[in-house]
Amino acid sequence: MGYRHRTKEPYQKLNDTWDEYSNNIKGLKKYLELIEYDGINKNCNGSSEEVTRSPEYSIKEEGKGKIFYLPCEYPILNIHQLFEPMRPPEVPTPKEPPAQIVLDTKEYPEFYLKYLPDEVSRRNAMIDEMNSIKKELLDKREFFSSIYREFDETYKSIQVGISSNDSNSNSNSRLIELGHLKHTLPKFLRHPFSVGIETDSRMAIVQFKFPDYQNENIIVGYKRTRNWDDVPKFATETAKKKMIKQTLYSLIIRAGYIAAKLNICNLFDSVVINVEQDWFDPATGQPRNGIIATLQAPVDYLLSLDLSKLDPEACFKYLKGISTPNLQNISPVRPIFTLNKNDERLVESKDVDSYIEPESNLAAMEWEDFEHLVAQLFEWEFSKNGIEVKVTRASRDRGVDAILFDPDPLKGGKYVIQAKRYTRTVDVSAVRDLYGTVMNEGANRGILITTASYGPDAYEFAKDKPISLVDGPNLLLMLQKHGKKFKIDLEEARRLNNEN
Repeated sequence: MGYRHRTKEPYQKLNDTWDEYSNNIKGLKKYLELIEYDGINKNCNGSSEEVTRSPEYSIKEEGKGKIFYLPCEYPILNIHQLFEPMRPPEVPTPKEPPAQIVLDTKEYPEFYLKYLPDEVSRRNAMIDEMNSIKKELLDKREFFSSIYREFDETYKSIQVGISSNDSNSNSNSRLIELGHLKHTLPKFLRHPFSVGIETDSRMAIVQFKFPDYQNENIIVGYKRTRNWDDVPKFATETAKKKMIKQTLYSLIIRAGYIAAKLNICNLFDSVVINVEQDWFDPATGQPRNGIIATLQAPVDYLLSLDLSKLDPEACFKYLKGISTPNLQNISPVRPIFTLNKNDERLVESKDVDSYIEPESNLAAMEWEDFEHLVAQLFEWEFSKNGIEVKVTRASRDRGVDAILFDPDPLKGGKYVIQAKRYTRTVDVSAVRDLYGTVMNEGANRGILITTASYGPDAYEFAKDKPISLVDGPNLLLMLQKHGKKFKIDLEEARRLNNEN
């Protein structure tokens, strides 16, 4: 007698529907954990479909994405492509819960009745969890949208400067920095990259940070076990040394090539590339910082390069580049040329307070004005103690909006300030980014100020770290202390920005 398919009872079908709902919750939680958007990369961990489908995706990419090799095809984006903001990733829509929490008890078999109370509790808990996830998704969508809007305004600002062809404008150096970001690298290699142009000597100075590979493994492949698990295969120490050096030379040539290609205003004839690194001195265990490689190349030579065929090490040596002899036991080198010690990102501050009307809604003001107002607030708060507050120019990575210098020899130092004019909860990733900036800048502390609020995960991450979080209500109190009366109306700001 053949097998006869057994029709499921109504309660079994409903249970299956709730299981699907539970799986949707798990997928959305994984999405929230892994999805990223920085204005340049749509999602650092793959598409939303890959994130929700494959928890192993980011782990594998993180392992493989620690090297960058030339030769390879490396087409340079045209101006229109550079000025086209990367749209934020699509935020998935949660499923609605099944219509019924529990069926009529008459439709359940007798043995199942004792489980109904627990099942009701489980399903109600799932609905509560999904409601919480919906809020996080809404916050994530707003976070992505705010980054997109700020980048769009930054692009327009650079375009205006480039169009004016003003030799005193910093727009061309900002364009090269933008070009570096838009020609994406593996996440492990995305480190501070700054450009300055000395118009008198017609020279561009590019400086970027190279990561410390001391405790890093480089995955060169995967071996499948009998259990069908993919186990990573790591490069040997000898192979790792060669790969790191190849990556260093490749990044140097890449940086010079991008700068030469984006010399739109024809402000320089040569490019100097300085590579900086942080490492720990093996003799003392103390942190060290210095230039590990430096090179100067004529623009005409850089433009003649074919990145798909050249050998980066041969190119580096032909240009008489200088690098530390041993990347495992670093000896800093003297850079060929450096900009002056003043931070070229600093710009003249604006007296925003003089033209912002009292009772203005801070959450609806221009983001650049908000940054300058925050800098002014810190000037009012600390200038009497000899502390300087400097505003940085609008940045692509939104890393630093102002820098505070305290000359006190005992408790002084450098503090980085970041202002977030948001209308929804600040995502924990913004706090993580600030912590990374504090480390990269060698600052004593980072201060994050927003018109909105922070979630528990943001406060948890900031705990025991040199980070201060100032939310909207506390920002208003700080301003009131100096006789400044403003308001924060998030709903009004969302309406003005046509936000849902």
